[in-house]
Amino acid sequence: MKRIIFMSLIIMSSLRGFGQVSDIENVTTFIPHPKLLEKVEAKEGEMIIPYEKWQLPNGLTIILHEDHSDPLVHVEVRYHVGSGRETAGKSGFAHFFEHMMFQGSDNVGDDEHFKIISSAGGQMNGYTTNDNTVYFNTVPSNNLETALWLEADRMGFLIDAVTQDKFEIQRKTVKNEKAQNQINQPYGLSGELLGQNLYPPGHPYSWPVIGYVDDLDRADVNDLKNFFMRWYGPNNAILSVGGDINPKEVLDMAMKYYGPIPRGSEVKKQRIPLPVVPDDKYSNSKDDVFFPWTQMVFPSVPRFHRDEAALDLLADIMGDGNNSIFYKNFVKSERAVESVVYNNTSELAGEFTILVLAYPMLKDGTPVSFNDTEDQIRKTLEEFEKTGITEKELERAKAKTYSSLLNQMGSVFGKISMLSESYMLLGKPYNLQNEIDRYNKVTKEDLVRVFTRYIKGRNAVFVNIWPLPANEDRKKFKKESYNPNAELKIGPEPGYAGLSYTKPEDNFDRSEKPAQKDSKIAVIPDFYRTKLDNGIEIIGAESKEVPKVIVLINIEGGHLMELGKGETGTAVLCAAMLDEGTANFTTEEISAQLEDLGSSISFSSSRASSGIYVSTLPANLDATLKILEEKLFNPGFREEDFKRVKKQLLPARFLISLFTESQYLVFIIPERTMMCIS
Repeated sequence: MKRIIFMSLIIMSSLRGFGQVSDIENVTTFIPHPKLLEKVEAKEGEMIIPYEKWQLPNGLTIILHEDHSDPLVHVEVRYHVGSGRETAGKSGFAHFFEHMMFQGSDNVGDDEHFKIISSAGGQMNGYTTNDNTVYFNTVPSNNLETALWLEADRMGFLIDAVTQDKFEIQRKTVKNEKAQNQINQPYGLSGELLGQNLYPPGHPYSWPVIGYVDDLDRADVNDLKNFFMRWYGPNNAILSVGGDINPKEVLDMAMKYYGPIPRGSEVKKQRIPLPVVPDDKYSNSKDDVFFPWTQMVFPSVPRFHRDEAALDLLADIMGDGNNSIFYKNFVKSERAVESVVYNNTSELAGEFTILVLAYPMLKDGTPVSFNDTEDQIRKTLEEFEKTGITEKELERAKAKTYSSLLNQMGSVFGKISMLSESYMLLGKPYNLQNEIDRYNKVTKEDLVRVFTRYIKGRNAVFVNIWPLPANEDRKKFKKESYNPNAELKIGPEPGYAGLSYTKPEDNFDRSEKPAQKDSKIAVIPDFYRTKLDNGIEIIGAESKEVPKVIVLINIEGGHLMELGKGETGTAVLCAAMLDEGTANFTTEEISAQLEDLGSSISFSSSRASSGIYVSTLPANLDATLKILEEKLFNPGFREEDFKRVKKQLLPARFLISLFTESQYLVFIIPERTMMCIS
C-alpha cells in the first residue's frame, strides 16, 4: 500500500513538470522508499500497544503509535549509546554530549530548541543511561512537524555548530553538575563506589554515567566531534512518534527531514562477560549523614535475560511491602528506617541489591556496626531459604507486577519508551503482553533456582557509608570522587579512526522553520457529578486507556489546621497511621489483602487538605473499597505502630526530599541515569 502511495506522488510530480509542489511531495521523489518492518494491531483480551515500524534507507528505525485521546504528540529519539560505549580514561562523554545537543545546530540557534518547544506549550528534555541517550519532546499535535525538524537538525547538522566556547561552557556545567548532584548529595557517591568494585577495571559499567572530572578535563572539542560521528548516525537511532498522529503524514515528514542524513558508522552489539566476584568485597567510606548505609550487591543478569523476571519477583517477595522478610527483620523491628531489595538490570549486566538504611542504635541503645547489619542480612537470607516461598507469595508478587505494568498504558510517553527500548535491546518485536507473559510464566521452582544460582552462598560487593564521627568538624569535611583511571595513558581508539562528516544534501530550505498548523481544541471527557445524602460530592469520568479504576478523595484539612495548636505534624502522622493496620487487621494482614488484589490505598496530607489515593483493577473494585471502608471506619492506631511510624517519619521525609531534588534517586533505586535539565 505504501509503495502505491509513493509511486502516485512521483507520477503526480512528473505530470506537474516544473510546477510548484509541496516539500513533502517533493522529498518523496528524492528519498528512496522506507521499508515496513511490521504492523501490530490491538487484540481483544490482550495488552497490545498497536504501532507501525518502518526503516529508512539510511538505517533510521521509525515507530509510529496512534493515540487520539488528547491533541498531543510525543517525539522521542533514542540513540543506542550511553556511558557503556565509552572507554577507560574518557568517561562522561555520552552525558556531556547530551548537553551539547541542546546548544544549537546549523539551522537552530543556541538554546532555541527549548524556546521553540516551550513557546508552543510543550515540554522537552533528555537523559543518559549506561546504554541509551534519549531526547524527547511533547507538544500540541499541530507542532509535530516542528518537533521532527528540531530533532533532525541536531542529528544531521550539529557538528559545524560546535564551537570551543560552547564546549567549555558545557564542560564547566557538567563539572558543576557532578559536584552538586553527586558529590555533595548524601550517599551521592554510592553508585560510583559500587561500579568501581563490582565491575573489573575497564568494564564500561565501572565508571559513573556522569564520568570523572579529570577525564572531562583532558577531553577536547575534537573528541566531542568524533563521538558525534561515531555514534549519532541514523542507523544507531530509533525515532518514535506517538499520540494524535496520522502515520502516513508522519512517515512523509520523517522522509523529508531524516531521509537525507547519511548513514553513520556501523555499531555492533557489545559482547562483554558478566562480572564475577571471587570473594566478598568491601568499599567503606564516610559522609555527612545520620543513617549508616549498607548495600549488598550480587551480580545478576542483563535486561531481558531469561532469569530477569524470576529475579525481579524474588526481590519483590524478599523486600517489597509489609509482609516481606526484610521489612519484618529490619523496619518492623526498628533496626532500620528503610530496607529495600531490587534487581536492577541493564544491557550488559544486572545488580541484585539489598539496601539497608540502619538506625545508628537499637531500641535498647546498643550501637549498630556494619558487621551487625551484614550479619543480620545474612541471617535474614538464611531464614528466607529455610522458610521457603509459598504459591500465595508468588501470586501476590505477580499481581503487583501486573498492576505496575499496566501503568505504562496510561501515557504515550510510557508506551513509546517501552516499544523503543525493547526493540533497541532485543532487535525483534516485543510488546506489553510479552512482558506480562514472561512474569506470569515464572514458577515457584524458578524462584528457588535463581535464589540458589545468584544469591545463596554467593560472594557480594558491599558499599558501606558511615556517618561522620561526632567529634569531626563538618565544615572541614570534603567528599571527593576518585578516578582509578586518572593516570591511564590513552592511545588512539580504533573505533574512531578515519571518521569523517558528510553534511546532508536537501532539495528544500531546511533553515525555514515549519509553519504551525491550526491548533486542535482538546476534547474534555464526559463526566458526571452527583452528591450523596451525607453531602459528599462525587465527580466521575470514564477512561479506556488503562484497565484500572482510580479513586481520589480530597478532604479539607491539612497542615494549616495545626497552626496555633502546638501539634505540628499531626496531619502527616494521621495519614501515616491510616496506612498501617486497622482495629480488625494488622498492618501485614491488610497489606496482604491489597496485594492479593493488585490494589493500592495510600493516605497523604498537604498544607490545606488530606488525600486518599486508590488504584485497583475493575474486577476488584468492590473488594478494594471494602478495605478502604475498613481503614477509614476502623483505624487501628496501635501504640506500637505509632512509635515506629513516628520514629521513621521525620528522617524518612527528610531523605526523600533530598533525593527527589537530586538527579540521583539513590535512596530507593540508584539507577545509573543522568538527566539534563535544560
